[in-house]
Amino acid sequence: MTALAFDSFIREPTLFEAEIQKYSAHGLDDLKRAQLMNRIDTKFVVPTAVLPALLEQLRPHFSVLEIGNKRLSQYESTYFDTSEYYFYHQHHRGRLNRFKVRFREYVDTQTRFLEVKFKNNKKRTAKNRVAIKEDGLFDIRNHEDFLRELNVPQCHRLEPKLVNRYQRIALASEARAERLTIDINLENTVGSEYGQVALGDFAILELKQEKLTRNSVAFDVIRKLNLRPRGFSKYCMGLVMTLDSNEIKTNRFKKNARHIQLPTKEIDVQTCLA
Repeated sequence: MTALAFDSFIREPTLFEAEIQKYSAHGLDDLKRAQLMNRIDTKFVVPTAVLPALLEQLRPHFSVLEIGNKRLSQYESTYFDTSEYYFYHQHHRGRLNRFKVRFREYVDTQTRFLEVKFKNNKKRTAKNRVAIKEDGLFDIRNHEDFLRELNVPQCHRLEPKLVNRYQRIALASEARAERLTIDINLENTVGSEYGQVALGDFAILELKQEKLTRNSVAFDVIRKLNLRPRGFSKYCMGLVMTLDSNEIKTNRFKKNARHIQLPTKEIDVQTCLA
């Protein structure tokens, strides 16, 4: 089992390249306090039209991840669940102490990991992962011991359910122990019979902090742009965007679905930048 192949190519976001190139850079080994494998996450779903202004205002306070002279990283993930979508429905019911399981390829570094994310009842997210070094197709059944060590439920019944692909701008502040990721050009697929479904002209921002504090430069800049937090699970919303409505319950995610279907031309970007 492995990620499904995508036929299309991700668009180059030339609109953002000029701003990204003005940043100072950091590498994967430069972060200590800002690694944040156990953290509080705050997410935003924003029109991509506001990103140049956002990046310009954040530049004095953050550096950008650079790998091989590239500042846009490509990610491909396969999410696993049971045939009845156990993890999805845990999230849909608003359960905390919940899991997500994915196989992720970091394309630019040619590294692959099996990753488990756990959100506890204090809304902290912990990520554990194991490197996948073997060549060939990934088979999650070969890693059940790792999943059991983390108390992942239903681990013997997991199968691939969703594949997504996107590009990421990864900002970090080592001094403030914060990271801000900006994901663009998100595409989802659950199989050839459904085709690919793209998020369109929206970006997913995720502010990662050791503990939640609104006394943050990132929060201040985001507020000035009139952007508001909005929960967004790439796995859950990928299924909502891709599957037929009679296959899964979607009530909890309808507000997000309506939000991302709004044409960006109806969003007054100038008001955001005022």
